[in-house]
Amino acid sequence: MSTRQKRAIAASEPRHDSWVESRLQTTHLLMLETVAGTGSTRLDDLMAYHFSQRGACMRARLALSSAHALGLPDRTCIALAACCELIHNGSLLHDDIQDNAHERRGQVTAWREFDVNTAMCAGTFLLSAAYQILARLPSHCAELVGQVHRSSANLIGGQVRDLQATRDPLDLEMWVAVARGKSGSLLALPLELSLIAAGQFSSISMASAAGQSFAVAYQIIDDIADAETDLSRGQNNIVAVLLGQKLDYNESIERARDLAQSSLSQACTHARWLPGGSGLGLVDLCQQLSDAASLPLSAEVQAA
Repeated sequence: MSTRQKRAIAASEPRHDSWVESRLQTTHLLMLETVAGTGSTRLDDLMAYHFSQRGACMRARLALSSAHALGLPDRTCIALAACCELIHNGSLLHDDIQDNAHERRGQVTAWREFDVNTAMCAGTFLLSAAYQILARLPSHCAELVGQVHRSSANLIGGQVRDLQATRDPLDLEMWVAVARGKSGSLLALPLELSLIAAGQFSSISMASAAGQSFAVAYQIIDDIADAETDLSRGQNNIVAVLLGQKLDYNESIERARDLAQSSLSQACTHARWLPGGSGLGLVDLCQQLSDAASLPLSAEVQAA
């Protein structure tokens, strides 16, 4: 998938477009307010630098769309969106260090602009700030905090397994587990938190499955696009995993595309079944990814 296609997916907007757009700025301001005035000028400067370039806010959009569909108050919708984005941004600061990345959102990465230690502290501080936002909510606070902890644990576990893959190559089952943990945990979180805040506990496992399946499809398509580069560098990639199953390169690509299409269909089906239309934002993302990667969803899935 090309860079242009990736940006199209990341920037695609869920349902309730106008309402979501009107609350995104408030979400951003809440995030900045929560992390302001740390007592360290250098840390404050790094925060301002990192947030000076905003990403696509995919997780915030999903949280706003889902929470709004479930009839939650604006204050709660915005808090859940800010929580998800703070965790995501904290993970980005850590990822950039571990990946030795030089650029993020069109500018030099924070750890290179400042230093590794300050960037590590900043990432950890953003994770803590996410809990502070949840603490302000009037109901289901304990359940929300518990879900954020579980999602963070899955995120960190997936990242550690991904880092180990350079030494211990993954099989297909483990590759999928890494994608579900590293990416799926934070893509499912906006749906999970919205359902918890609305008291819809019975649907949480379906939201988790929807977010994780979408993440697997997204990572597969990303891996296909980067296959040649990753293979030359010995980096974790599903094409390398499939080559290890005695498939040739073209067969591995086709098998990967089949897996992506299957995962997209699963994500779309699960998301459509979430109560109150709370999964329709993810359904839109599934369709966007399907179109960009030329992996058409079946008529049965689209009509579900």
